[in-house]
Amino acid sequence: MVVVRVATSGSYHRPHIGSSAAWLLLLLLLAVSTVDLGTGGAVGLRERLSIYEQKRYQRQIEESENSGLYDATDSVISLTAANLKQRVFNQPHASLVEFYNSYCGFCRRFAPIWKQLASDILGWQKLVHVTALDCSRDENNAICREFEVMAYPTIRFFSPYYADGEQKIGEPVKEHDEQRIIDRLVEYMQRVENRPTNWPNLTAINRTDDKSALFDVTSLSGAAARPKYVYLINEKDANATVGLQVILDFHDTPDVSVYRVHDPTLSTNGLSVVDGTSLSVINLPIDEFGRDKVRDAIRLHLRQHHIVVTDVSTKSTKKAGDGAGAVGGDGGGGGGTTEQNISALMEQKQEAAIRAKVKELGAAVVYQADLEEAVRFALFHEIGRYKTIEGDRLVALRNFLNVLVRYFPFNDNGRRFLTEVRQYVLNAGEKRLDGEAFVARVKALETERKPVFSSNHWIGCSGSKEGLRRYPCGLWTLFHYLTVQAAESDLSNSPLEVLEAMHGYIKNYFGCSECSQHFQQMADRNRIWQVATKDEAVLWLWSSHNEVNKRLSGDATEDPDHPKVQFPTASDCAQCRRKILTNHHNHQQYTMEDGNEWNLMEVLSYLKHMYAYERRNLFGLHDSSLAPQGSEGRSEWGGAAASGAQTSYHSYGNVLSDIDIRFSALLYITCIVMIVIAIKMVVKRGYRKKMYPHDILGKV
Repeated sequence: MVVVRVATSGSYHRPHIGSSAAWLLLLLLLAVSTVDLGTGGAVGLRERLSIYEQKRYQRQIEESENSGLYDATDSVISLTAANLKQRVFNQPHASLVEFYNSYCGFCRRFAPIWKQLASDILGWQKLVHVTALDCSRDENNAICREFEVMAYPTIRFFSPYYADGEQKIGEPVKEHDEQRIIDRLVEYMQRVENRPTNWPNLTAINRTDDKSALFDVTSLSGAAARPKYVYLINEKDANATVGLQVILDFHDTPDVSVYRVHDPTLSTNGLSVVDGTSLSVINLPIDEFGRDKVRDAIRLHLRQHHIVVTDVSTKSTKKAGDGAGAVGGDGGGGGGTTEQNISALMEQKQEAAIRAKVKELGAAVVYQADLEEAVRFALFHEIGRYKTIEGDRLVALRNFLNVLVRYFPFNDNGRRFLTEVRQYVLNAGEKRLDGEAFVARVKALETERKPVFSSNHWIGCSGSKEGLRRYPCGLWTLFHYLTVQAAESDLSNSPLEVLEAMHGYIKNYFGCSECSQHFQQMADRNRIWQVATKDEAVLWLWSSHNEVNKRLSGDATEDPDHPKVQFPTASDCAQCRRKILTNHHNHQQYTMEDGNEWNLMEVLSYLKHMYAYERRNLFGLHDSSLAPQGSEGRSEWGGAAASGAQTSYHSYGNVLSDIDIRFSALLYITCIVMIVIAIKMVVKRGYRKKMYPHDILGKV
């Protein structure tokens, strides 16, 4: 909104202009100045904010796009690309690192397990750190590629003093159950060769009659003081890890040493204690042989002898370097806290504004911002996380880029960008493509063709909490849109064009490996390769999406503000549902449990209307003039362009922007107004003096 201030001071003198003309000019200026630079009523979010709010909004988008699955309240240490090697390599402790992706459904379900594991072995923190790194953050993309993270979550063990070098990416931990992870961890810790001085003796000892040898701390554990009690854990199974876990639980307990004894002649597992003074041996009763029971029995014995042992599994309330414990805890912390509070409030305001607008517009809206964010994340993040792209993965990338070039709604710069990215991939031929080089080339092309993207934030796919919806939602939206655009276009005769591209992308690039496997299984079960028409492709994807929604309803990945329901809902499309009249088909995916079935013709019509090119909503774009409008960016871009040509751009966008044309229109209208004013002045002058042609044209 432009505010026009009209001065009324007595010292201000203006020429005598007809009042009607002056008001006409003023109204035209006000009308043009209040024209929304977005289109279709989609006012950009930033235009609704003050200058201060705009700056804070941009900062929040860049710094808080994704805060991950772990925070300071957990016992998990969050790592970044900037500090991973510093905190993991050449350290006097081991590290257990989870490489995860915050949008990955399995990662979200696994996060509570990882938190509990970190809490349960917190007493081992001098020996091993439990950490996590979010590969979904752009700044961590390169480090995840370097460590060859191909699926999420990926867990790696790094021994003490682990050295950096070629292919030094840690030891794999493939288990995802807490107890099995701990079993694998202690096995790795048992095999550590370069041991720190505080490393406990994890090697099983032989039963000996010389009890005094157990207290020879120099030869057994290197402890500084002679222990008062030595606990012996007798295990029949040489592969059992209960003894190892208990040794780690008490590794730094004063006056105590714990050893594991493997004796296959024993009939049962057991626990005994040797008194350091009398060297007498006492068998301690345990109800059940397990880590918790053995640990509790040792604690009870120590308490009976007035030795207090803290609960080693109690979660710490503050980590080193956090809060007041950090350098400058109180000195400069007040300002930082205030800054963080202001930032948090501003972020909440922007997110609330987005959610309110999205809720107002309803669920059946496709946002240009979500389409662009999905493509941005795929090209700059997902694809480039592989060190090498070759074979089926390279074919999948070509197919994905093909459908983007043909059907994605980009402006001229965006279409040039996609075409040149695809040409770069095609130039690789049948050879391999370096993932890091691909990302570098994509970034260079974006810089050369900028502005390419008109969005920098999720809108319709924004979740009520960090890590919910976003990229998975955007990817579904993207492929729904592409199937509809392909069905409405004659650029290709293949009904499987988009579905094949989607299948290849999900199989080879989608970071959530569990999600990818589920999709591939569902695709085979629902006979994806038997789809015969483009309309069937639209319905196949819709039906499969509903199947996924049904399976994940109530799951940890479900956003409470966006429940996973069968779409479209009855309120959105009442005619899309009807009572089952006959058993005329066996397509179980088209029936519902409430006795209704889908009216496929109505559903198809609804989907084509919802995902139509003209229906894209431009709300939330940082510059809505960059989004293609009218016929710009439609499938006319196919033909020669779809084959790699970069000529005959079907728009004026590469010459004049929408703002340029609006400004030209403003100047045009202003000139017309000035001509009208000049004519009125001339006519009014004629009332005082008779006018002759030579008065206007001049004497010859």
